[in-house]
Amino acid sequence: MERNLNEAISKIALDMGAGRVGFANLEVLPPKERLGYAKAVSVIIPLSRGVLSQIKDAPTITYFSHYRAVNRLLDQITLRILLLIEAQGYEAFSVPASQSLPGRADPYRGVFQHKTAAVLSGQGWIGKSALFVHPDYGPAVRLGTVLTDAPLETEEVAPKSQCGGCDACKRACPAMAIEGVTWTPGMARNMLYDAHSCSAHMKEAYQHIGRGSVCGLCIVSCPYFKKNLKP
Repeated sequence: MERNLNEAISKIALDMGAGRVGFANLEVLPPKERLGYAKAVSVIIPLSRGVLSQIKDAPTITYFSHYRAVNRLLDQITLRILLLIEAQGYEAFSVPASQSLPGRADPYRGVFQHKTAAVLSGQGWIGKSALFVHPDYGPAVRLGTVLTDAPLETEEVAPKSQCGGCDACKRACPAMAIEGVTWTPGMARNMLYDAHSCSAHMKEAYQHIGRGSVCGLCIVSCPYFKKNLKP
């Protein structure tokens, strides 16, 4: 049953345009942090190399539009996964692709961190930029997550940073928000990256692009992304 459900979930996600699908055991986290769910489905959609390659010294309007379009697709994919899981008699909770919760101590954090599920599913690590890094796509991805009590098959993982001595993202950050610290599991985000400085700079420098604009300079500077660009 578990393997069949894993395969059915993967098929839905990949048929709808996802690049990778992983399955995470969340029981290493406190129950409150994982909303009481034991497992998670982690969906990865790679961002367009063509769109990102146009980013030089600043984000583009096209990137802003692409970013939002991928978020919408992730929400559609995770909704389909949720409906499949619930049709099998289990509970599920789809985490919005891009959502922060104002009023909390950390207003830049959503109800559950997508990159936590992505790392625990064995698909990559957290870079010095505090972004999730996939070995094939680098940080040029958007993530979706479905939390569930379904008995999905998962594997034990031992995530480890592969950034080494690279600090390209730190040097590229116009907000100087990246500390250049190597991530280890359990490390607080603010040890890696100042979310407030990043957000404030984007609002001041790129508001003309659109409300909630995103920069992308740390993404395109990463060697794991650059290796996929045509010479």
